[in-house]
Amino acid sequence: MRKGLFLTIMFLLCVSLFAQVGENGAKPESAAPASPDVEALQTAALLAKYGYDTGSASALIGAAEILVYIDTQPLATAGTQSGQTADSGAKSGNPEYTPANLLADARRMAGRDATMLAWASEVEAEMNARAASAAGTRGSGSPKYQVDRVSAYSTIRYQLRFYANQWAEIMVSGDGDTDLDLYIYDTNGNLIAYDEGYTDDCYVRFIPRWTDYFTIVIKNLGRVYNQFQIWTN
Repeated sequence: MRKGLFLTIMFLLCVSLFAQVGENGAKPESAAPASPDVEALQTAALLAKYGYDTGSASALIGAAEILVYIDTQPLATAGTQSGQTADSGAKSGNPEYTPANLLADARRMAGRDATMLAWASEVEAEMNARAASAAGTRGSGSPKYQVDRVSAYSTIRYQLRFYANQWAEIMVSGDGDTDLDLYIYDTNGNLIAYDEGYTDDCYVRFIPRWTDYFTIVIKNLGRVYNQFQIWTN
């Protein structure tokens, strides 16, 4: 399958798999698209999960290629956990979705497939070139990113500032071992938006009516910890 067609198919799949919640806590509204960066991140996360689940080198390389072109900056916000519970099951989750991790695992899966190995080398060269050039400089408009862990049957909370009358987006992608749910509350404790899908891929989007700090809550419904990645705009 050609690279472009493969990525197009996976992009279309991601639109249906990532739940979306409408403005100010409205019911899910599939017509409201994510921003271009978040759409790309959604595609990359689902490609990575598909690749690890099926042993597909092409999926991992495709995910790495997308991530290479998205500059991020640290979220730099510590989460606060509650209800921490010891794991009661086997752990088999996926690693952090960095281009380097994805390419290394893709090469292992590809074996002697010259086409896949060549593609991986092209993506790695671009990754190294961007890291060494001003084109890869992180800007204030870049998505904020962090890797964190929520214990079994536990909750982790963040306080993040969003601005009035501007779309606020939060995306979470877990390691595949448990179901994660995502909730957003304002300073008065009102539920603004949520994603209670049946996977550990979550996405919400809302427009704050005022500039303030909002509480992001991620619940782990499974019996083992989940190492997740969180992005915000």
